[in-house]
Parts: sequence; structure tokens; C-alpha cells
Amino acid sequence: MKIRYCKSVIRNNYGYGLTMIGLGFFAVYINSSSVFSYLWIFLGILQAGTSYYRQKYQYLTIREDRLIRHTIIPKSIALSDIKRVRRYMDSYKIETHNESMRIEKHFIETESLQKLNLFLKDLNPKVSPHLR
Repeated sequence: MKIRYCKSVIRNNYGYGLTMIGLGFFAVYINSSSVFSYLWIFLGILQAGTSYYRQKYQYLTIREDRLIRHTIIPKSIALSDIKRVRRYMDSYKIETHNESMRIEKHFIETESLQKLNLFLKDLNPKVSPHLR
């Protein structure tokens, strides 16, 4: 199951990246000897590339045995190792014996957030009651 980013998050990142690239080209046009002009272009390409990565892989992938949060260095937790799921106002914190993963709710589209809530609700009975 894929937990998807909000479309507005991806769209805003693309827009920000393209704006930075445009400002970089404008700065190069005005002063081509400045290193900072090229830095704007480079950072814009990184921002647009990050947005493309987010669109392709989305926020979370839940497989039969693993929970994977896709970032530059993906973070993965085995479902069987989960000891506690903490619910906060704007996030979840999933803890194992030696690591934890924070899931930010404001990045997730509404339909996917409902799927995630159901998944975590179904996962909770598997967690020992004294660890909640």
C-alpha cells in the first residue's frame, strides 16, 4: 500500500524549484561571472529533482513485512519489530526496540491518511498492551 503526498506539496516543490531555476538564469544573464547565479540554478534543479522523487516514490510504502519512508536515504522498519505507535496532533511516532520513525500527517493526502489510520489501528492489537 502506498501512502501518497498531498498534490499541493509536490506542486509547490516543483514551482519553487522552477522559480529558483528561472531566477538563476536571470542572474546569470545579468552577471555571468557570479558563482551565486549558478548556485541558484543548481539548487533549483535539486528542488525539482526532489519533487520528482517524491512524486515517483510517494511518502510511505507498506508491504507485508516492512514500513518504508522514502527519503534520500529511505528508512525502513520491520512490522514485526514495532513496539509502540504514539499518536500526536500532527504526526505519528513508530518505535521499535532500538529505532523510531516519525510520520508527518500534513504531508499526506486525506485518502491516504485514512488508510494509514486504519492500518495503524489494525496494527495496535499486535502491540503489547503494557507498551502503549
